[in-house]
Amino acid sequence: MTMAALPGAAAEQGTIYIPERHAEKDRAFLLDFIEEFSFAMVVTGQPSVQITNVPTILEREPDAWGKIWWHLAKANAQNEAMKGPVTIVFHGPHQFISPNWYQAKNAVPTWNFAVVHVTGSPRRIDDDAAVAAGLRRLVLRNEGKYGGGGDWNYDQIPESQLKAMRGGIVAYEMPIEKVEGKFKLGQERGEQDREGVLQGLARAPKERDLLALTKAYYARQK
Repeated sequence: MTMAALPGAAAEQGTIYIPERHAEKDRAFLLDFIEEFSFAMVVTGQPSVQITNVPTILEREPDAWGKIWWHLAKANAQNEAMKGPVTIVFHGPHQFISPNWYQAKNAVPTWNFAVVHVTGSPRRIDDDAAVAAGLRRLVLRNEGKYGGGGDWNYDQIPESQLKAMRGGIVAYEMPIEKVEGKFKLGQERGEQDREGVLQGLARAPKERDLLALTKAYYARQK
């Protein structure tokens, strides 16, 4: 089985090809990954494929996978597709892997990565108080992690302003029905090859982060 499902659930066709050696099924590990890489792609397939990139919040539950919370702009046509199954893709780091990093001969290049797919049937949240609570939780979590501790305070925003902004979004909550974790990190290789991967990754050029990309993009507009 290449997917982690709820106890007693029947096996289903997955949304991603996962060789057994790359399948990750540890519940706590997968949930930690979802929280760490919480900016995700919401994917729907009817009547056509649509994808929206959104920040998410994971609500854990002791005896289940829990729920994912997110919101879309009310003008987003993908709202019409939220009545059927939805897959949310949480993508972690990825990197080209050179055969020069292995001790083994006759190796070929590859690309290592980690990704978790979460599937379920979302429920639209129509209660304004519940939407407000979800937005507050989303903002406080990320402001606390990334905001830098400045003077801005979410709770100082006038309720009239927040309510007007809530009028432009649609919020969703999705109980997690299926989790598929693919961690293709070269873990099946020998110890010396794995050490070579670590050393090679340490030396390899890094992709631009958001700071570098934003600087370059701003420079194009001058």
